[in-house]
Amino acid sequence: MTLFHDTYSPRPYRKGTTGPGVMSRLLARLGYAKAHTPTPRAAVRDRSHGFAVSFDYVAPHLIENRRIYVVEGKTRPLFSLVSKIAAPALSIVSVGDFASAERAISGFEYEKALLVLDIDTLGTTSDAVEALIAFRRRSPDTPVVIGSGSFARHDFSMARGVIADASVRLPCDCVSVALAIESAVGNSTMRFRAA
Repeated sequence: MTLFHDTYSPRPYRKGTTGPGVMSRLLARLGYAKAHTPTPRAAVRDRSHGFAVSFDYVAPHLIENRRIYVVEGKTRPLFSLVSKIAAPALSIVSVGDFASAERAISGFEYEKALLVLDIDTLGTTSDAVEALIAFRRRSPDTPVVIGSGSFARHDFSMARGVIADASVRLPCDCVSVALAIESAVGNSTMRFRAA
């Protein structure tokens, strides 16, 4: 018997076997590992003994006491994304226009709110900027996330702090909206600490 003798095959020529490989047998012979026999393919595909990992897109403590208002067009992609990632929020409401969202936020004076807004629904850029500046004056403690198809990229900094706490380029995915919501809440808090 040589070192590379295959004990699984009676002939020197094997084809399509599922026995252990040469290296496994060599290591077993040297005492480092036990030669293993592979499991049948059905057992490899069985995932009933596995576990699932879940996580929150947005830290629950940031949104669990907030009402989230989403203002967008008729297709509602932002609302579906926000409803997937912000389940711990008090409520998630899709509002038809910006004025309705503004009235709803000012109606809950003692509750925290968060506004997610597609600014392409507000008309021209100058109209959107003026409306957001006026909103920030009336409700300065409300974090605002804006989205637009004309943005070059996502911006989670305070660069657009006059009108919003974070911005996303539309269309986007769940992770981008989650990062924007977390950044908006954090940037809003930092803005008040700096003032």
